[in-house]
Amino acid sequence: MMVGGVRSRLVVSVIVLFLFPTVSADSAIELGEVVRLGEVDLGLEGATISPDGEIVIAHGADSSIFLIEANRPQAHSRLPWDDSEALLDADFHPGGQTAFIVGEGGVVLRFTRADSAVGSAGGELYFGQTELRAVSWNADGSWAYIGGEMGWIWRVRGLEGGGMEVHPIEGRGTSDVNGIACLASTNMCIVSTSVDGIGVIDADHELHWIGGTGYPWIDATCPSKGEDACVAISNDRNIAIVDIDVGDTSASDVSIVQLQDVDGQFNGIAGQSDGKSIVFVVPYSMIEHDLGLRLSFPWLENADAVSYDPAIAGERLVATWATSEYTGWALTGPGTIVAFSPVPDDRTGGILGIWMGVVIVGGAIGMILSLIVSSSPRLSRWLTMRVGSEEERKEARREQRRKDRR
Repeated sequence: MMVGGVRSRLVVSVIVLFLFPTVSADSAIELGEVVRLGEVDLGLEGATISPDGEIVIAHGADSSIFLIEANRPQAHSRLPWDDSEALLDADFHPGGQTAFIVGEGGVVLRFTRADSAVGSAGGELYFGQTELRAVSWNADGSWAYIGGEMGWIWRVRGLEGGGMEVHPIEGRGTSDVNGIACLASTNMCIVSTSVDGIGVIDADHELHWIGGTGYPWIDATCPSKGEDACVAISNDRNIAIVDIDVGDTSASDVSIVQLQDVDGQFNGIAGQSDGKSIVFVVPYSMIEHDLGLRLSFPWLENADAVSYDPAIAGERLVATWATSEYTGWALTGPGTIVAFSPVPDDRTGGILGIWMGVVIVGGAIGMILSLIVSSSPRLSRWLTMRVGSEEERKEARREQRRKDRR
């Protein structure tokens, strides 16, 4: 799919991370309060949080839709919608007042916040019986992109009085589109597919395939408010950092990282704070990815989840959402919501254990470790804030304020 100049401009660096805990092997966060959306397995597939961080829509089997208060999920309700299709993805419009929910059988539903109502957007008329697997709005909310099985991608938007305006995206692949994510400040989005790799949709709705062909990409997110970069994951523990070249989309870069010694498979990714994401893993565990540092860190070990509650640890994580930089809630397929928060410093020696030990194809270990530890002011500040003394942390904060004023 990549030929000529596109291939020559593509930079794909494959990094293998061997995980050596240098601070603690314990989890960085601990599980807390439990909320259950139902008494039976609900078969949920995911959830999306509103731009203001106040409400969450969870969705899944049998067209089940739940409206949840993000900070207090004890306040939740099932929204009435009588159908049988599984709802596979959802995304809020940047304005936060509506959301699209997509799923099997070409279904596209529209959630309206003002009256907490769900209605059909007429998806079957445009998409037939295509299984719709991903949806995401672009930065200014002018268009949403919907992806489905067999490589289908459309740009869509609602019309006054109901219905949709729909246009297929040209140059699509042939494998399932499993994830779409859009930058927060520029009308550019990435798509992740089962086989065809990773593509970038530019502001003119043109699709550019930029790399990662052959990897089973399953989800994507663009967690940074200011950096033109996104993150995609595959179910076989690969993380792709997609650096988008806004001026020349076809020159965008993909860096692929595989995490070793991770038990289980990646199941999804969600933004946690600016530039940081949570990868949820089956069996029940989580990994933090820091886009700015281009590094991954332990978040929740499965052993700690089992110690907390063996039954919950056996459930499939399908979504997380943040309530602060290090706190939030995790949702499972059966409908169990569990709070998470940082483990006290006196139990871990620091907020996060650090997984490093980096081997980069084509580079020497010593060079890379030197680069990471000695030559990165950002990483140096990060380490100081995580494991330094109180005085060292104060000095790091003062230094950051001085840099911000320049």
